[in-house]
Amino acid sequence: MLVAKPWSKIVSSQLTLFFNASVFLTRFPAPKKVRFSAKLLELSAVYFPLVGLIVGLFGAASYAVFLMVFPPAIALLLMMALCVYVTGAFHEDGWADTCDALGGGYTPDAIKKIMKDSRLGTYGIVGIVGILAIKYSALFTLASSAVEMLLIFIFAQGYSRWLALTVMWQLPYVQDSPGSKSKPLASAISGVILCRSGIPLLFLSVAFFTVVSFDSFWFALIALAFGYAGREYMMRKLKRAIGGFTGDGLGAVQQLSEVLFYLGCVAVLPS
Repeated sequence: MLVAKPWSKIVSSQLTLFFNASVFLTRFPAPKKVRFSAKLLELSAVYFPLVGLIVGLFGAASYAVFLMVFPPAIALLLMMALCVYVTGAFHEDGWADTCDALGGGYTPDAIKKIMKDSRLGTYGIVGIVGILAIKYSALFTLASSAVEMLLIFIFAQGYSRWLALTVMWQLPYVQDSPGSKSKPLASAISGVILCRSGIPLLFLSVAFFTVVSFDSFWFALIALAFGYAGREYMMRKLKRAIGGFTGDGLGAVQQLSEVLFYLGCVAVLPS
């Protein structure tokens, strides 16, 4: 006979997973009594998109505060800088390393070796400067309506992290490095975790489709498709280059899908 867990234990276990995800992806503190382990980190992937949404909310709140003192152009720049700090440039670092690796490596072993190298090369510098510039330009273009821009920003943080999870679900993990950021997650992503991780996005999508002034529902889907195209391109690139994903590769998926989602919104929203 199966005995159901008390609600208090269920809530406690889920909070433990949430804080494992939060500490892994951000600088946000966690209560001292929270347990951390590789196994818990595997299971915590279900909360990665939610942590992304919280980062987005934090950024949106900071923008509102900065806007009280600075013009929109400066407030947006400060918001982006603060979000990079809060996440420890976790995904940006992965994007830069992936640009270096795919740009300078010609064999799977060479590509993985470059990804492990902490030094930043020409491709990485150009890649990180380029993607940050495009993000800023796209968000500033959308900032004529602060509410819409911030809702798009919040949604993008969760959506892009969920798309990165889909790559973990679809591709094998390929890099055998003791210091790898994604090693504990290599075998953790199941279809159940993937579906559960998208639940917060479903709730937020109601506000996204309602508040953002798309001319039609199909235009909103086009914006989402832009983000998905970034995921699909980077996933295929990683599969062809090294046969699977790495921690840096996942960061690249997140960054590219995020910025393409912004560009999709710029393309379809009324100017």
